[in-house]
Amino acid sequence: MTRKKDDSFFVGWADTPAPDRRFFLRAGIGLTVGSAVLAGGLAALQTPPGTGSWNQGAIREWRGIVTGTPYAMLRTLDLGGGPRTALLSCLGKCGVAARLGSLAGKAVVITGSLIQRGRHSMIAVNEMGEWIREDDGPADPSLVFPDPEPLGSISLAGEILDSKCWFGAMRPSEGKVHKACASLCIRGGIPPAFFARDKGDRSALMIMVDNGRSYGDELLPFIADPVRLSGELVRADDLLILDAPITRFERV
Repeated sequence: MTRKKDDSFFVGWADTPAPDRRFFLRAGIGLTVGSAVLAGGLAALQTPPGTGSWNQGAIREWRGIVTGTPYAMLRTLDLGGGPRTALLSCLGKCGVAARLGSLAGKAVVITGSLIQRGRHSMIAVNEMGEWIREDDGPADPSLVFPDPEPLGSISLAGEILDSKCWFGAMRPSEGKVHKACASLCIRGGIPPAFFARDKGDRSALMIMVDNGRSYGDELLPFIADPVRLSGELVRADDLLILDAPITRFERV
């Protein structure tokens, strides 16, 4: 058998034959383009991490009336747009309701940094110093916490998550990847929240209570899992509150 003169033959120390160079060039371009398309497609399928933000260095004073029931909250004018409610937390995975003491219900000055996502706000108090003190001035009557307005019974499917991370302390702040973090936050006293989204992509976040009180460890097994629950929905001005007993939870 005779070999054609234009047949290529691989020699390790010689130049790569032209047909092989063309093959490797095309294969490299194809793999690069294919990987980019695959990466873009996978990224598009991911849940958006949210628009929350937290500048821990932007520490300032916030004035208003504070309460520890059912969770630590400050009613203030400092967020703009009239009286608004900011949940309170420590810098880490803990709430501060137990530290309010005799200041609950009074006009106070709180030092901390703002965690914010849209109209949802939380103040992480500056524990490095005196983070709360009674205000010398009189309390603004408009900052008294309003009586809850009943909105009726409701049944929803969604996810239980911790409000601090969802507001902007961490991204992503929902789903299985955040289950361990959310469990630690809620166990430490961070207010739990229920996030629901309907088929029209409308969504709502509700602070969760059990008969008007904060939950205990019985909530932990349901965190970050798809659940359906039913309860009473109330509005406390700019806060939606979902009062749902643990007996009305079911996995979906």
